[in-house]
Amino acid sequence: MEFLKNLKLNKWYVIVLYLGVGALIASLSFEIEFIEKKYLFGLGIALIMIGLGFIGSEKTHNEIAFGGILSWPIHKHNFFTVTSILIGIILLGLFGFKIIADLL
Repeated sequence: MEFLKNLKLNKWYVIVLYLGVGALIASLSFEIEFIEKKYLFGLGIALIMIGLGFIGSEKTHNEIAFGGILSWPIHKHNFFTVTSILIGIILLGLFGFKIIADLL
């Protein structure tokens, strides 16, 4: 379990990115009988797009204060990060619905 400490799973969008990569790899390498591979592949792409959109928008804000410099992370979105997140959300809804409808 030592390798999990190096993944830096401290933010939700990093976890979403890793879940997307896992879904993508699972769709390409395993034969899953109850889920169609193309829907799992689309779900993985959607999660990766959402995760990368939020990772790309993360910036650090610095401010000079008494006795030093304060810095904290902020999200500053641009056209590409918003587009990536919106397309990812649409794909997530579409392929999530397809997977659930296929299971029923």
